[in-house]
Amino acid sequence: MATYSGSNYTKFLSPSPFPVGTNPGYMGAEWEGKVRAIYDTYTFAGETSGSFVNVGVLRAGEVYLGCEIVNAALGASTTLQLGDQGCTGLAANDARYMAAQSSVSAGNIIGKDASSGLGFKAPGDLVLQLKTGGGACTGQVQITIWKVCPN
Repeated sequence: MATYSGSNYTKFLSPSPFPVGTNPGYMGAEWEGKVRAIYDTYTFAGETSGSFVNVGVLRAGEVYLGCEIVNAALGASTTLQLGDQGCTGLAANDARYMAAQSSVSAGNIIGKDASSGLGFKAPGDLVLQLKTGGGACTGQVQITIWKVCPN
């Protein structure tokens, strides 16, 4: 049986994984960073499909881990997705962290989509946005976003 190392563990074993003098090192939020949470609420009052709600910021160097949305039944055919406004050198992506999920029924939406934003490291400050889809939304949402910050 063999032993293998993950990509960040391999970086940790490098000669200079952490800043030394003018060497910036290789490690950031991905290795022993601090997990932080962003919590926000918003009450929709008939906002149309395609509306955006700013719900937080992923700062340069921070890594997205996931989100949870607790929502009321927002209306027929409604969806929510989580993305960002982009930054210098990075185009906006309205579903970078969570593809559209139904918000027709009250419940919890878990946003940990490995094909999208899980583990995404922000190259600059990114304003995080919920985007509505499918129909007009009415009711409250609560969102918690988890991210890892550099030490």
